[in-house]
Amino acid sequence: MKILNSKLSFLVICMTMFCVNGFCQQTDPEPVSGRNLTKDYIQRNILYPKADLEQNRSGSVVVAFNVKKDGTCSDYRIASSFSDAASVVAMDMVKRILWNAGKVNGVPVDSETQYQVDFSTKTYNRYWKKHHRAEIPLQLEADSSYKIFSLHQLEENAIPYFENGISMAEYIAGNLKYPESAKASEIQGTVRLKFVVETDGSVSNITIEKSVGGGCDNEAVRLIQETRWIPAIKDGKYVRSRNEQDITFRIGNRNFQDGNSY
Repeated sequence: MKILNSKLSFLVICMTMFCVNGFCQQTDPEPVSGRNLTKDYIQRNILYPKADLEQNRSGSVVVAFNVKKDGTCSDYRIASSFSDAASVVAMDMVKRILWNAGKVNGVPVDSETQYQVDFSTKTYNRYWKKHHRAEIPLQLEADSSYKIFSLHQLEENAIPYFENGISMAEYIAGNLKYPESAKASEIQGTVRLKFVVETDGSVSNITIEKSVGGGCDNEAVRLIQETRWIPAIKDGKYVRSRNEQDITFRIGNRNFQDGNSY
């Protein structure tokens, strides 16, 4: 009898483990742009604390927060940090990130998560030796609420800022690199991107709303990543705003970097 009970108990445990593993599928919250693009945004736009940079201090800051099932976030807090100044910078960067909620069996749920922001003086200095940080002539105070406005709510929409005075169309025409795989397969069409223009003019939370494929989506993202904008204005302050941009890939037009038609 004892042996039978033991076998039954073992069977119940196995069945329970099978149910948990097989039927209770849980996914963690994810940035709307994905992990890689979000990390890239932070690298491009983080402002390393001056004292930490001068003293060659590197480390990580972990920000914990709650993500509700509708994707809104709350209760931001520093879980660990190597520097008080870095904590302030990391908190600002993490609050800019938009999130997709975690799910249990495909259903969005409230959950707690963390995001780690890495600070490396070596990486930071190496990056800015190769890149140029555009100095945008910002004159107004920035809104600190992190609220994002749609275009119809604004007094003045966000517009691209290019130091040489070119338009967005000219920028795209002069910098678009038609992917080789797309050319070979004669893939063409329009990629539509949605994104947020931050109060410092950077572009965050890029998502692909209309895909073309063949590498065109990645190229469209690259082009928008490298733009800087004059932020939108509401109530006399710079605010975050939702924007979108279409980028067309058309074989036969002179819209490639080398100026040739294909």
